[in-house]
Amino acid sequence: MLKSSNIEKQHHYQKKIAPFDANIKELLKKETTVMAECRADPATAAPKLFSLSELMLDVTSNYLVINGIGQAVLNTRDEASLGDAKKSVSKALIYLQNVVTGKVDAPFSEYEDALAELAPVDAAQRLQLVKKLGLSISLLKTAYGNNTKWRWVFVDMEGHCATVAKNLLDLKRAQVSHDPSSQDYEPLLYHAHFVKKMLSGAADRFHSRYMLATKSNEDLWKAGNFLNALHRIHIIFNERGEAEDVKKKYNNWVAALGTELKNPASKN
Repeated sequence: MLKSSNIEKQHHYQKKIAPFDANIKELLKKETTVMAECRADPATAAPKLFSLSELMLDVTSNYLVINGIGQAVLNTRDEASLGDAKKSVSKALIYLQNVVTGKVDAPFSEYEDALAELAPVDAAQRLQLVKKLGLSISLLKTAYGNNTKWRWVFVDMEGHCATVAKNLLDLKRAQVSHDPSSQDYEPLLYHAHFVKKMLSGAADRFHSRYMLATKSNEDLWKAGNFLNALHRIHIIFNERGEAEDVKKKYNNWVAALGTELKNPASKN
């Protein structure tokens, strides 16, 4: 009787996930097509890579739904679907990094030209993608739960997200866009807010991973690098008080943990 019940559950599960499996297959076919277009015409690839990042997050959503169905119907976490969801989020981040670079603490001038290739993508679209990236990672973490071997892996993913979110923001436009009637005013304002929050969170998570798990100087150096990037953003926006707070935090870490925070050459 138990065996028959399990077969019925599996049948019900397969029936429930079928449309989401079909969605994933269609999205992956589209990915292949768009990638071919990027290779054929690299000069126009940037907006297409942006769209691929969005597409990969749609793939992620479908995998997360499949996991949810597995938990509801089979009372078990779908490790395969979660693994695929994690891979698709990583691909979304990489596609975006291929346009805006993966530089953490760097002057805007160093990646301004790369960002200019995304001129057809407006501020609202950029903000929407940043929010979607953050939400996808948050949902994935929730799906895995607190007691998971992937706990510290998400530190890298969230750091990657903070980096591309920062580099996706046109700092020059955000700095001078103070006209509330402008259609870009709110998207730029909120994008900058999210970037500051992400950079601060990334710094704290790498610092925690160093303290609680790895004792790796590389984690400590990354924590400091994210704080330096946040300090740079506050200075750009003339937020002197916030910049000073970040500087004090960095100096406190240096005082507590020594020169490793400053010196990448001392990485393990």
